[in-house]
Amino acid sequence: MNAPAIHIVIDGQDPLLEQVADQFDALHASMGGHGMQATLAPNGARLWLDGTRRGLERFGRMVLAVQDGRVVGFTYGVIKLAPEYLGGELLGHWTHLYVEPEHRRSGVAHALTASLHQWFAEKAVKATECEVVHDNTLSQAFVRSLGYRPELFRFRRPS
Repeated sequence: MNAPAIHIVIDGQDPLLEQVADQFDALHASMGGHGMQATLAPNGARLWLDGTRRGLERFGRMVLAVQDGRVVGFTYGVIKLAPEYLGGELLGHWTHLYVEPEHRRSGVAHALTASLHQWFAEKAVKATECEVVHDNTLSQAFVRSLGYRPELFRFRRPS
């Protein structure tokens, strides 16, 4: 079996994107298991995927890990502007990372994020931000290994 190849999605019509919706659902199910309170709307994965298509390579990048024609992981990030009162600088926002369980701890996540971080560097972002669900200690350790440090806590209170 071949090692997964990194594939950068440059066209919103890339047929590999269709495989990402199920992984997005799996990612959110996993986050729910780690304490995330927000839940996907009905058809939320499809809504998210359709939204990402419009900004690909302008302000968003989707990176896939593909093995034998099958997507085994993805990461996504966007470029945003910090508020003017915080300098108005370009920031990377690494929004999602998912690797299928059988491909974890094999370097796939590192390869995906390295590709995304390289794009952020090419776009001259000042810093990159990400969020990790509070109880997901493995994800916290992973992002710390990439040089991220905690900055804020986000709290949610149901109405």
